Amino acid sequence: MRRTMAVERAAVLDALAESKKPLGMGELLTRLGLNPGQRTELKRELRELVREGDLVKEGKRYDLPAKARESAPLVAEPPIQEFATTAPPLIGSQTGRRGRFIIGTLKKHPDGFGFVRPLSGGKADYYLPASDASRAIDADLVRIQVVPGYKGRPSARLVDVVERRRTRALGTYVQRGKASYVLPIERSLGDAILVPPTRAAKDGDLVKVAITSPPTPTTPPGGSILEVVDREDPRAEALEAAYENGFSETFPSDVLEEAEQVPLEADEHEIARRRDLRALRLVTIDGEDARDFDDSVFVERVKAGYRLVVAIADVAHYVAADSAMDHEALRRATSVYFPNMALPMLPQRLSNGICSLKPDEDRLCLVADLVFEREGPQVRCVDAQIYEGVMRSAARCTYSEVAAVIGGERVPHREFLRAELELMGELTGLLTATRERRGSIDFDLPEAKVVLDERNRPVRIDKRPRNIAHRLIEEFMLAANEQVARYFSARGLPTVYRVHGQPDEEKLETFLALARAHGFALETGEEISGRSLNALLKRIAGSPEQRTLNFLLLRAMMQAIYSAENVGHFGLAAPFYLHFTSPIRRYPDLMVHRLLKEHWARGARSLSEGALAELEERLDGVSARCSERERAAMSAERDVQSYYMALYMTDKIGQELDGHVSAVTDFGFFVELADIFVEGLVKTETVGQGGELDVERHRIVFPSGVTFGLGTPVRVRVIGVNPKRRHIDFQLLEVRGQRPSAGGAGRRRGKQTEEPEAKPPAMSRPKRAGQAAAPRGGKPAGEPKPGRGSGPKTEVSGRQERQVRKAKPTASKAKRER
Repeated sequence: MRRTMAVERAAVLDALAESKKPLGMGELLTRLGLNPGQRTELKRELRELVREGDLVKEGKRYDLPAKARESAPLVAEPPIQEFATTAPPLIGSQTGRRGRFIIGTLKKHPDGFGFVRPLSGGKADYYLPASDASRAIDADLVRIQVVPGYKGRPSARLVDVVERRRTRALGTYVQRGKASYVLPIERSLGDAILVPPTRAAKDGDLVKVAITSPPTPTTPPGGSILEVVDREDPRAEALEAAYENGFSETFPSDVLEEAEQVPLEADEHEIARRRDLRALRLVTIDGEDARDFDDSVFVERVKAGYRLVVAIADVAHYVAADSAMDHEALRRATSVYFPNMALPMLPQRLSNGICSLKPDEDRLCLVADLVFEREGPQVRCVDAQIYEGVMRSAARCTYSEVAAVIGGERVPHREFLRAELELMGELTGLLTATRERRGSIDFDLPEAKVVLDERNRPVRIDKRPRNIAHRLIEEFMLAANEQVARYFSARGLPTVYRVHGQPDEEKLETFLALARAHGFALETGEEISGRSLNALLKRIAGSPEQRTLNFLLLRAMMQAIYSAENVGHFGLAAPFYLHFTSPIRRYPDLMVHRLLKEHWARGARSLSEGALAELEERLDGVSARCSERERAAMSAERDVQSYYMALYMTDKIGQELDGHVSAVTDFGFFVELADIFVEGLVKTETVGQGGELDVERHRIVFPSGVTFGLGTPVRVRVIGVNPKRRHIDFQLLEVRGQRPSAGGAGRRRGKQTEEPEAKPPAMSRPKRAGQAAAPRGGKPAGEPKPGRGSGPKTEVSGRQERQVRKAKPTASKAKRER
């Protein structure tokens, strides 16, 4: 973006307006609540303000121009009141539904009414009339009371707002005389957000606004302008997606102040009391563009077989329980990743600094020290030690480097690690074979990577590479997570487990029936199990139906969640599993670290009955919150990737491309392109009349006999793209190499790629009808799986197409389960 999002222009101007004298750099840093590391950002912003005439520089001090200072009291915007960061409410899985009261997330409609999705699950969303929904903001966590609804429809009334999730918004600034307001680009926020007049923006600018007061039945929400945002920068869409889901790119000032107090080097006294692993050649293995390194690995051959050391950054040592940083980390619960932008769970001073396992620097860590005994083509863990340590990374390796070494290529600057890396590759193969034999299901699907240029516009959509090095890290992290879970279980210690229940029997049978229809079936007499399903997936691999059948099986799976109660992990065929290996980006991992340290600090003594009950109740709340925030993060990531994919297709209007049918609905079918990593929709009405959906066989049948089922090869023309609404529309040209006889094909010409830009807010409306552009991505069993929509065949609603898009998971297995 043209202006940095971290240093807020309006705040700079207000600080100078309130001061009776010019201010220097240090004074501005203090008044703005910035840390010394942001000096360069502030200096850049001040330079731009001076260049544009909004400030004058007097020596080393800055001031408002004389005319502006004279009028400052008339237009100065009151500073945003910032309170101490407090712990977010914890609504446990057992308290999301109690009696007639339900707690859930509100999704408001532009017409004022809304629907509440319970945190406790269930298929029904509860209708909330506009009179009640007007007291809350879209994405708020609310408490509702169930009431009788029209024709039995699930309905409710609002009791209270449990948590204000959305604190930021983007919109167009409007100045009309003495009145000023912002037209939010997300229509569910209402018609306007009232803001005081400001010098930091002019009429028509796209601005970022802090929501400072909630709406009432008679007044819209209030806010304060933070800064102007470049309307042409695609990252504005990423920010709006983040805000809509309750995330932010900035941290509260007290969180940053706490982070600033964290030392830049490991304490010598702390190092002295820990187990010293600095002699081991532990290495980090990440992508070329990674900035934070929270896991490192080492393998050596021992008498029993193999010793695997997984050392994880000791984030809990620096993030104290109930601190401002801890409260904010729990509020976010996870980092969020967009193309060319990340919203970290922790301030960068930690994630990219003292908690990042950089080469040749002493770092505190928690360690899973595992010994595996070889049993033929498999291994068995015969010893597992979990302890606090200190390490020094020997190298910052990349996936491509490690894969090259294991593959036999010469990589000069990594030859000193060849023996260790080749041994790692050997152990990886054994761990994979062990998991497969016990029934772990592996959805090894391709994942899309959006490549952006210097203007943040997509130039390519690649298949994200996945090689032996990716598999290596995945297997090592899975092994560590499983053994730490066993450590807790063996000692009867409460913790946050990662659980995945048995698949939905009805949906599983639907998958199996469709697989049989395409010639793939379980072996005769074979029972349904993780092992038999994995074997079936291997037989499906390489077929045109592979991707869609994989997604259908994913939809049959339950959703993997966090829970204080262990029920095992079906997808991994693991009776004990949790997340231990990514405390920088996942709060459950940080919580597991903290629980280990508390256990050791009390000398491994058991908790009292009262303390145990209190801790279990808290962990239940932490688990429920982290599960919900993970789903929100995935929704935001999916939405932004869909936007970039549609944006990439805007100059492809008129192109004819090959693909195959990847999903069918009663309003059309989705086509996955062969050479471009995107999907688009062919509406039934554009193909011909009389098309009917065969639900059982997942196909659309026309009276002429033409059918469109999973994997059907087609050729299409791109006829419409709208990135703001995540639309990609195709026109059918050929099916199985022949012109269709169903009628209607070839009659429609290309249409406008964007909504009219006469009104500035037109860039908004990001998800009225988020159809196609469903990003690809493999993932482990158990991730979110909303069903596809239904409705009129001649008019496709946004809700329907969003449901289809959400049914296609995006997060990779390595990212979500390791």
